[in-house]
Amino acid sequence: MKKLLFALLTACTLSLVGCLESTQEVTIKEDGSGTVSYTSDMSALVGMIKQMGGAEDIKESEQALDSTISMDQIADSIPNLTDNERALMKKSEMRINMDMNKEKLLLKMHFPFNNVSAIEDCNRLSGIMVGEALKGQPGMEGMSEDGGSPQFSSFEEYFKTVYTNGRIEKTLIKEKYEKVGEDEFFNSMKESSGMGLAMKANYIINLPRPASKVEGKGITLSEDKKKVTIAVDMDDFFDEPAKFEYLIEY
Repeated sequence: MKKLLFALLTACTLSLVGCLESTQEVTIKEDGSGTVSYTSDMSALVGMIKQMGGAEDIKESEQALDSTISMDQIADSIPNLTDNERALMKKSEMRINMDMNKEKLLLKMHFPFNNVSAIEDCNRLSGIMVGEALKGQPGMEGMSEDGGSPQFSSFEEYFKTVYTNGRIEKTLIKEKYEKVGEDEFFNSMKESSGMGLAMKANYIINLPRPASKVEGKGITLSEDKKKVTIAVDMDDFFDEPAKFEYLIEY
């Protein structure tokens, strides 16, 4: 059970894997700079863990915490980052709002970028930052080979997103997706989905000018054509991954 509970918890926080609801919001300015934020509300999951008998596993974390962490100093201690990734992380911040007694658990990460090509780096870094936040927490022991930050699979590993000036395209990596059945993490996720958990993920893209072309099964365009929303859930990943794909030109 601990393994399943752990899968549920980490699923809420990594690269838009939604437990109840997670959101990635990208805002692009006319010069190609902008911001990207990742928000996960895991509050309802805390009560679920307690009901399933996991109260003892999270007992040590029952303190209240509402803190914004600048990654400026932490970035230098994280191995295997490129110079560009380290520079991006130093400008980022993470907010953790947690109160286990009130069954409240919120996580938000924020990255500024100078060029849209950096957004994919931000996606990878968001997962690393979550690993840093979870390192040393109850239930995290043994989740990395070297004793460092926990590392997990994410949906984004199965898709390729290319951001260029005036165009965004996300496509499924078919060769990798064919082997998703070998992914232990996603097997646990499929199990949890079968238990009736409603897990949703939202992608919001704020464009600097109206979109001239939008394609995608799960895509919605605002009236002024400057805001794109893609809403998907866990079942979509397993049953119809094409819903994660889209093409936007602006």
